[in-house]
Amino acid sequence: MKKQITEKVKRKIEMLCNDLIDTIDLDLLSPTQKIAYLKAIQPFVMPKLESIKQENDIKISKDLEWLIDQDELEVNNLVNERIKLHSTSKGLA
Repeated sequence: MKKQITEKVKRKIEMLCNDLIDTIDLDLLSPTQKIAYLKAIQPFVMPKLESIKQENDIKISKDLEWLIDQDELEVNNLVNERIKLHSTSKGLA
């Protein structure tokens, strides 16, 4: 019961904060006030940006994990060798 009340209060405070933030006209703020505003919202914005970054991270299959620690030149050479072998076997080279 106490947890439900806490969650309800938390949602209400979040809604009030969002409404308040929406009413702030940033164009009317002085540079000092804009900096203070930025400092105040930064802890809330940064975690959201981090979660977006994590969602956009590339998923690498287990078959390709060996590429992560390889030197770029070495990977290029290996890929080019495979392409050359594949092209030769098809009679394209």
